[in-house]
Amino acid sequence: MMRSQSQTAMIALATLFTMALALAVAFICISNLREDAPAEQAPLPSESTLLPITTEPPLPITTTSPEEESPLPSSQGLRFTSNGDGTCVLTGIGTCMDSCVVIPSFSPTGERVTAIAPMAFYAVSTVTALQIPSSVMDIGALAFADCPNLVYVSVADDNAFYCDLDGVLYTADESTLILYPAQRSGSTVTVSGATRRICDMAFYKCAYLTRISYAGSAEQWESIRIGTKNYSLTAAAKEFNSMA
Repeated sequence: MMRSQSQTAMIALATLFTMALALAVAFICISNLREDAPAEQAPLPSESTLLPITTEPPLPITTTSPEEESPLPSSQGLRFTSNGDGTCVLTGIGTCMDSCVVIPSFSPTGERVTAIAPMAFYAVSTVTALQIPSSVMDIGALAFADCPNLVYVSVADDNAFYCDLDGVLYTADESTLILYPAQRSGSTVTVSGATRRICDMAFYKCAYLTRISYAGSAEQWESIRIGTKNYSLTAAAKEFNSMA
């Protein structure tokens, strides 16, 4: 009987030991699983979701040369007379006080400016520069004569009737020299070899002119019809660049 009780006790102890061992193993496994589990964190972006690194250079800083600037706005206050056919004539300075007068292609009423009247700017002292548009087909006699402070005249490149050579006003074929501005800088001017006529008062009270360089012969110069009151032209020394 005693042997049976001892065996029972041993079996009970073995069972308890087995259960304790199983619990210990389970506890260790759970602890290891917790340690191996990754901490919760925001997922790293994959290569496909990364923002691309741009290699494009920055936009260049651009500047505008004087030749590429927008045209000056047309002068306001100039006086026009309608021809009644959609065109008009610039007849005077009017109330315009601009020193650089930009003649428009169209008047304020929308008529095309095709002519500048005789003596339109005669003796106007406020003007230092003139810009003539491509629309002008006729410039009357003495239109810009005796403007004492005029330095430069420019003509639109696409004007079919007139042009300027270094600020000097000519007809498009250079056969007629219309005006040498009174205050044009420089002591020498080269007169086109195509010139056959110089208008009245084309060289009037020129402040700095002392020498005429003619792109032709002395004989050709003598054949040029020179208008009245070209005192500065007469006084200037002459040189000829062709012996023909």
